[in-house]
Amino acid sequence: MLLGKSYLREILQRLLMVLAGVIFLVGLGAAIRASATSQGAPLWVPLSLVPLIVGQALPYFLPVVLLIGVVLTYGRMSADMEHVAAFAAGTRPIRLLAAAIVAGLLMSAVSYPLAAEVVPSLYRNMRSLVNRVPVAALENTNPGSSELQYAGLYLSWRGRSGPGLFHNVLLSLNDNVDGDGIGEEQLRLRADSAHMNVTDTKLEFAFDGLRTFRDTRGLFSNPGRTWLRFDLSDMHHQQGDRLRAKDMPSSQLRTELQRPDLDPSVRDHFRFIFWQRWSMALSSLPLAFVGALLGWRLRRGGFLAAFSATLALLLLLYFPVFFLCDNLEEMDVLPPLAAAWLPLLSLVPVAAILMYKESRT
Repeated sequence: MLLGKSYLREILQRLLMVLAGVIFLVGLGAAIRASATSQGAPLWVPLSLVPLIVGQALPYFLPVVLLIGVVLTYGRMSADMEHVAAFAAGTRPIRLLAAAIVAGLLMSAVSYPLAAEVVPSLYRNMRSLVNRVPVAALENTNPGSSELQYAGLYLSWRGRSGPGLFHNVLLSLNDNVDGDGIGEEQLRLRADSAHMNVTDTKLEFAFDGLRTFRDTRGLFSNPGRTWLRFDLSDMHHQQGDRLRAKDMPSSQLRTELQRPDLDPSVRDHFRFIFWQRWSMALSSLPLAFVGALLGWRLRRGGFLAAFSATLALLLLLYFPVFFLCDNLEEMDVLPPLAAAWLPLLSLVPVAAILMYKESRT
């Protein structure tokens, strides 16, 4: 059908246009976040973080892009009364909606490999890079900063007179640090000055003018100058940086789910993450269908109307249900399959109501 191909081409054109704008806006936000995260680290750190942040956000913005593209296309069709002419010529509504359904299928085909294979690798790369940030910041401390943190190590100062030379310093070290950065304090000291030297695996401090020193590990203070040395690789390991379910590609999740010795609670969470990715990808189908019906009802082809309708649907229904189910599954309130598929199923009543109202007009 020529009319359907024309609508599909128009949807894809608008989709690409909106996607470019969304990537640009997300990239600006990612640059701000990367700059704040880098803590004065070298320029390569924030530059490496930006594409990772943008890539992680794309699966959540693809529904927005799809909905806007579909609503704009069908809103323009409604404003020009093309659907009325097509209905008068004997075309059934479902044939006009076929372009939106095909666009939804194409978006699902793009979304699933992105969410299942690409984004988990981005999560791992970003976590590895973020763990590298404090060391990079140690090597190139921001002149405007007054403190540094790495694993359980905390260093603060009131002044500095050169690279790695700090004055009026406080240093503490917590071992067995948990995910919230809380652990048992093993060392605390105050000194008039400290000279810091960083290598790939070692962090060294030379303290002068030591005022207080408390160390439960048995280290001692030398007369006049105190030396402390830390192994950065050991400190990084103590952070308990273990692989999470969202860091695993779906192919690895399938392998893990086949293990007979897997803990039942871990198995349920892995199953939830696996099916949640399918649900996110396939949600493009009802979203495209709803977007087409919304475009018909808006009777306008303007971007503002399409954007407002899209945000209303996603922010008031889909994403609240999505994140609510995610939290309820974490608390073991919802079973994995229900938590994974409920966001998609919440769109079905909306599509049915809009289709019913359109059939009566």
